[in-house]
Amino acid sequence: MSFLSVREICRGVSNKNTLYTFLFVLLHQSSIAFSIFASVMVSGYILEINQHYEALKLWVFLYIVAMILPYIIGYFSDVYKEKWLCESLSRFWQSATKRYQSCTDSRTVDHTLGVYVSQGKSAISDFIGYAFWGMSSGLNFFLSLLMITAFIDWRFFVSVMISVLLILGFNKLISSHLENNAVTTHKAGSSLTSTLSTIHDNVHFGSSVNALAYQTRFEEGKAKYLGLRIKEAVFRYKALLVSSLLALAPTSCVLLFIFTSSSVPMEVKVASIVNLTRIYHLLNSASDIVSLLISFPSIKGQLSVMTCFSKNKPLYQPQWNIAILKDNESVDTVNLAQAQEGRFRVVGENGSGKTSFLRHLCAKNDYLYFNPSKRLLWPWDDSAILSDGMYSAKSIQWLLENSSGHLILDEWDAFLDSENTKKIGALIDSYADSRVIIEVRQ
Repeated sequence: MSFLSVREICRGVSNKNTLYTFLFVLLHQSSIAFSIFASVMVSGYILEINQHYEALKLWVFLYIVAMILPYIIGYFSDVYKEKWLCESLSRFWQSATKRYQSCTDSRTVDHTLGVYVSQGKSAISDFIGYAFWGMSSGLNFFLSLLMITAFIDWRFFVSVMISVLLILGFNKLISSHLENNAVTTHKAGSSLTSTLSTIHDNVHFGSSVNALAYQTRFEEGKAKYLGLRIKEAVFRYKALLVSSLLALAPTSCVLLFIFTSSSVPMEVKVASIVNLTRIYHLLNSASDIVSLLISFPSIKGQLSVMTCFSKNKPLYQPQWNIAILKDNESVDTVNLAQAQEGRFRVVGENGSGKTSFLRHLCAKNDYLYFNPSKRLLWPWDDSAILSDGMYSAKSIQWLLENSSGHLILDEWDAFLDSENTKKIGALIDSYADSRVIIEVRQ
């Protein structure tokens, strides 16, 4: 799945279930359109019931079938829409997971984390719901309009086209404002999500100072996000109200003309009465299309937030003032890179760049890295109930016994008492005969 642009993201969330969903929606809306034709036929035969009673029975039966069939077909379209969503989310999480390291910086947490954790799922769910809504409303509108225009009265086509032109003009005036509102709101939501994801460490592993800092940042982020969301919603719903009125007015005028004019044939009036619900449903479909047009910038804005995964993290030139020791003798980086076994120690003052140097080695050489200050996921799943010291000891032991290649241990003894430090140190020595182990000590 590519995140280079909104268009690429849309392609990425399309799959075979998209086609199946569309086909079932097409069948669903075609049966509704056929029910309009069948009702017109029933209206005509009712006026001449004595001459066409058998034909009337047939078309009544077909009309009933056409009214029931959409509910059955709708089940399949809903199921395939859900399959479409699930496969799209699977692609997103798989692709975003692969891209996360290259588009984020380990030193800072930005809104990309919020997009990965929450906003991306929300954007894809909203987009697929929007696309499904567009398929249903669009096909219902155009197929129903075709039937009503062809078999009831051509004036409906003219009135609806007037509505469409009014809506398009109004939508053009407000589209950029809607898109900007959506982008701003979702970025604020992503930042809030990133803040929320830090609650565990700040509450359980920090002091009251950390908890208070978290609470302050949470309150600021919450107020900003909710305020922007309300502002966006108010503007969007105002736009929907105005555009709905523009959509409904012309067709409502046509209906009034048909029912009050003596020049309109009786069969047209009867057909209009029988299909009055369908005609107003057509107006609802027109309003839905209006909503789709107005909502498009918002959906586009949500998806554009996901393009953060296409960016590469800013170049960072780390600097350090450290020394590398092996058996208390100085070693340069060339010898370190050529080594096949041995225990190396990186030393330096606080702030000299020891951790930056280790992270640099990992990035360039794909070394294994461990720092006990970060609680990570392991093949064994009881880390949450271990103390910091037990977590450190078990993690190092597992890495030594179950991995190969160069291993970096960053302040591995930070949470160990003297007895366990000696025990783990001896274990490290025993494995340093067959692999390179680079360490920073407390």
